[in-house]
Amino acid sequence: MCASEHQRGFGSPEAIVGAALAFVALLAALAAAQGLTRLGAVAAARSAGALGAGWALDRLAREAARAGHGVCPGGEPSCPDEAVEFLGAAAIALRGDLDGDDPAASAWPEPWLRGDGRARTGNDEVVVYLLRPPGRADGPLLFDADLDGPDRVTLPDGTLLARRDGAVASVDAGPASAGGETRGGTLYRVTFVHDARHAGSGRFRVAEPLLDDVTRFAVRAWDAAGAPVAACGGADDAAARACRAAVRRVEVRLEVRDEAGRTAGAVREVALALAPDAGR
Repeated sequence: MCASEHQRGFGSPEAIVGAALAFVALLAALAAAQGLTRLGAVAAARSAGALGAGWALDRLAREAARAGHGVCPGGEPSCPDEAVEFLGAAAIALRGDLDGDDPAASAWPEPWLRGDGRARTGNDEVVVYLLRPPGRADGPLLFDADLDGPDRVTLPDGTLLARRDGAVASVDAGPASAGGETRGGTLYRVTFVHDARHAGSGRFRVAEPLLDDVTRFAVRAWDAAGAPVAACGGADDAAARACRAAVRRVEVRLEVRDEAGRTAGAVREVALALAPDAGR
């Protein structure tokens, strides 16, 4: 049977235009889906960065909240220990009885640290938070503290422990960024071992990486009246000690960068545990 002149097949102009419009609509739908996927990936990356920053700062805040707790429990004026051992614009070192709620942990090795058995803060309870750049650091972070001494005692597990003698020495927490800004550094938590055989060497410290791709780490501090406390380092002189002893509250700020170069961050503010006269 022959088709009439009014019947049209697939090759008619209307069908071709319809197919083209459908194809364009399909491309638009695919582009929209890809855009949503990219937006989802960006949101996920920023969310992951913010979560990582929040986790790292939560850990710092928990330890800062115990800074000063158990420091110089006898109250002797000669005790050199401080709640804040180092205060910088991009780093902070804290001392406190972090394991005081754990009877087993708090009994090792604190009873051996002083002859009277009254020490409550071990070397592993002096914690430093600092930022290390991906390349050359600005230099080592140094502070004065009593973590070593000539009087040694061997613990039951064979560790050679240095008893506290009240004399401070320079402690090296490792390389750090002085300005607190990098192209993508790593936030570290640094603490120290009790084995006196490693004192003065890189093995004396334990550096735990907490977060990568950090672009900014900042520390601010205030005194009891709410006045800002300037960064005063970790020297063992009267002015620096008075400066650090004034600290009652700290704020830490952290920013990270995702693969697309976008930043996410977190901020924590915490009051220290130290009593008003616990600077020494």
